[in-house]
Amino acid sequence: MKIPLNWLKDYVKTDASPREIAASFTQLGLMLDKPLDDSSVLDLEHRMDRSDWLSIIGCARDYAAFNKLKLNYPKSNAKKLPLVSPSEMVEITVNTPVVRRFNTRLVKNVRVGESPDWLKERLTAYGIKSINNVVDITNYVMVELGQPMHAQDLAKLKKREITLRPAKAGETVKTILGTTVTLDKDIFVLSSGGVATVIGGIVGGIETSVTNDTTDIILDAGNYDQSVIRKNSRKLKIINETVSRYDKFLHPDLCEIALDRATYLLESITGATVFVNHDYYPVPPAPVVQKLTFARLKILSGMDLPISVVKRILTALEYQILSSTKDGLTLKVPYFRTDVEVEDDVVADILRINDYSSIPTSPLDTPVPKDITPAILTFEERLRDLLVSFGAHEHITASLVKESGDNGEILLSNALSADQNALRTSAIPKLMGVRSNYQKHQVGVPIIFEIGKSFKQLNGKYQEIRELAIVGHNVERSLATLMHQLGIKYLVTNAGEIIISNTTVGRLKVGTATLDTTLLIPSQQKYKGIISDFQHVVKRDISLITPKSITYFDISSVIETTHPNFNYSCKSIDRIGKDINYVLTLTWLHDEKSVDVELSEVIAKITKKLNIKSKS
Repeated sequence: MKIPLNWLKDYVKTDASPREIAASFTQLGLMLDKPLDDSSVLDLEHRMDRSDWLSIIGCARDYAAFNKLKLNYPKSNAKKLPLVSPSEMVEITVNTPVVRRFNTRLVKNVRVGESPDWLKERLTAYGIKSINNVVDITNYVMVELGQPMHAQDLAKLKKREITLRPAKAGETVKTILGTTVTLDKDIFVLSSGGVATVIGGIVGGIETSVTNDTTDIILDAGNYDQSVIRKNSRKLKIINETVSRYDKFLHPDLCEIALDRATYLLESITGATVFVNHDYYPVPPAPVVQKLTFARLKILSGMDLPISVVKRILTALEYQILSSTKDGLTLKVPYFRTDVEVEDDVVADILRINDYSSIPTSPLDTPVPKDITPAILTFEERLRDLLVSFGAHEHITASLVKESGDNGEILLSNALSADQNALRTSAIPKLMGVRSNYQKHQVGVPIIFEIGKSFKQLNGKYQEIRELAIVGHNVERSLATLMHQLGIKYLVTNAGEIIISNTTVGRLKVGTATLDTTLLIPSQQKYKGIISDFQHVVKRDISLITPKSITYFDISSVIETTHPNFNYSCKSIDRIGKDINYVLTLTWLHDEKSVDVELSEVIAKITKKLNIKSKS
């Protein structure tokens, strides 16, 4: 997300430098994606599933809360708009479940032309080319609030109606980019008079685009199933600013908020008159209510945050506090925070705005949780590490295969296709196919392997076998190296059976080997690493101001008496007026207390016993 700083400062008054602003965003979770330059534009990397962070106002809200600043919202339409007359109304019909909301405004007597300089400058700084004042306003509001919008020339519609429907197979739309896109029935479109004019949620068509000759427009803001937008945009290979927002979970309420902002700009910039047309909103979602318990906040943060601080942070982030008790708060989640689903999401917000660096660092006062990873998974991970260290390549192949007639093969009664109607009895055949692919592309064939499950049935019972399958040239050498690293002694019979302590654990053939990892694990030798008796040594300097009557011997005597485990040395002795300043270096083994507590204790005892002062 790009943040032009002059645009950000419309909403948050700050004298901070670009570097300081960038540092705040980093603490909030929006790190710089590119180094700072002279453009006064922050290019921030958006890693979280936060749809509101794809807007300037969303980023400004968190910045203001973090720095305890006021957030100033942009001017928006505050008056009640007139309803368009029945004869002029554009009929809206929705024939697809993808649409959650489709809100429209009819805009009359538009003076289309060049945008004001401030509008062009902000869009250019963000990276969007100025087209005309109407298109620029829709783009401006999209970046500002995070809600895409679309304007169509009313005179260019085939009929005074818009239908949202699945595209017909083979139907085409010529986009505003000048490319003609062929659609299928999985993609929905906006159409008029049976002709598709817009690819829903992705890109508009050039046939109904707004030009300098346009006088009346139909302006829409829609809310769609984000998974459908994500899938269709990737299928069509169209990724743009609209898609980057629509493939996140936007709240339907944002449609009207964006239209009100666009209405204000259209009226003030183009002199247009705006009317309410039609708002398709069949199922408005209920507000999300979330409980926050102070006990949970303390467990996750390790702090007793004052309730006043918690309430200030939540209010700044626009959570509404519905009720407050000694145990916690009941909150109404702001509409734009579609990512908040559980209590821990609220806790994360509090800790982030309170600054993660304020979380105290102290040793654990509870045992480290036990490792519950099953031994077989740990062992198989060790096998992977060893094989990769030998230069082997790991592959993961499908468990579903075509029926081969192998003894013990398990057939599927509800197979999706004839090519995947059985479970594999070994990963070797699939790995051989991978090897052929290496040869086909004239790539040197390494040792390749897979650790996974194979399946067999024996006497009517189904078995899952955890298998290490190896394919490649000179597998015997790789097997020998692997066994040596595991500390296992084995032998191979003339029939190719791999035997350990009279137990068959696998099979070796020309160019292939298989091992049952559950049979292999008991024979491995544990790694005997170097054991170190490391102890944490702490070194700190302290400054003591004493009268001339106090000597270094007096100070050292107190340290030796009260803290015999502390080593000390005098770093410097300086005169300060009538007094003497001793700078001492203390060294000790750190115990379960925090370093600051230990240091405070020794300083307190020295100063109290000698009745002197410390600058430490």
